[in-house]
Amino acid sequence: MAGNSVPVFFGAKARTKRPPGLDVTSITDISASMQPYANFITARSTFVSLEQALVAQGIGVLSSNRYSFATGGDSLNNTLPEIERNVTVGGVSQRWATGANILDATATLPIYSVSGGATEDMGLASNLMTNNNRSYLSGNDRIIIAGSDEQNPTTAFTTSPTYPHRFIGIFSVTLSITEPAGPNAIPAGTLVGFVYTTSSVGTAIYNSSGTLNYRTEVPVANVTATAAASSSGGSTKQLNVDHTKTTNGAIYKIDGFGTNYALLAESLGTVLGQYLFDIS
Repeated sequence: MAGNSVPVFFGAKARTKRPPGLDVTSITDISASMQPYANFITARSTFVSLEQALVAQGIGVLSSNRYSFATGGDSLNNTLPEIERNVTVGGVSQRWATGANILDATATLPIYSVSGGATEDMGLASNLMTNNNRSYLSGNDRIIIAGSDEQNPTTAFTTSPTYPHRFIGIFSVTLSITEPAGPNAIPAGTLVGFVYTTSSVGTAIYNSSGTLNYRTEVPVANVTATAAASSSGGSTKQLNVDHTKTTNGAIYKIDGFGTNYALLAESLGTVLGQYLFDIS
């Protein structure tokens, strides 16, 4: 597609070519309401599904996919060492686990104990991830998967990070699409997510009683993603939702899958493997 590029992030106008590998970091709010999600995002099965989906699409073949973990930030957790949670590989505590470590079960992932504390600041945590050298692999694209049902307080995201990334937000959010919206029919199911593949078009994600359906070529201009109140009483902040669009990432409704987080893992693998990047 024609148009001016946005150098700060990954190709806002045109589809980014599929990378050889990904460096994926999950940032998780571990306040009291987040235990089911925290269990999901630190389960080996989640990353087995993700790794297998990526490799099936050729991502992680020429360069290893790698996975790391962190909590959200707050006033007491506002430096990189305070939010990072290492994995253990072969008895060694380290920042990254490779896809191979995940598949052969040599990696032990962190265990999160939720509490009544905050750790809800996704902007603060994201800035620490993207403005520090975390030994990112040259050639790999960087992905942040941020999960939180509310954000209070929140920090503005760095507009020109040292290490640009795509931001996938799993938040309390209301999603809608104004019709007509592109050449493809509305699939069965409830709208639970949207992939901002470019600044112009993306892919809508629908959950139909446990079956995922994807609607491609949806104009971004027809999509509205609005921060919403959470069932725990707090609310998402709009700047977190907007950051998914700014970085050509993806937004999900955290409650769009009920307790079926395995379906969310399936969708993340499909999105990262097929819909976020160019197929060439």
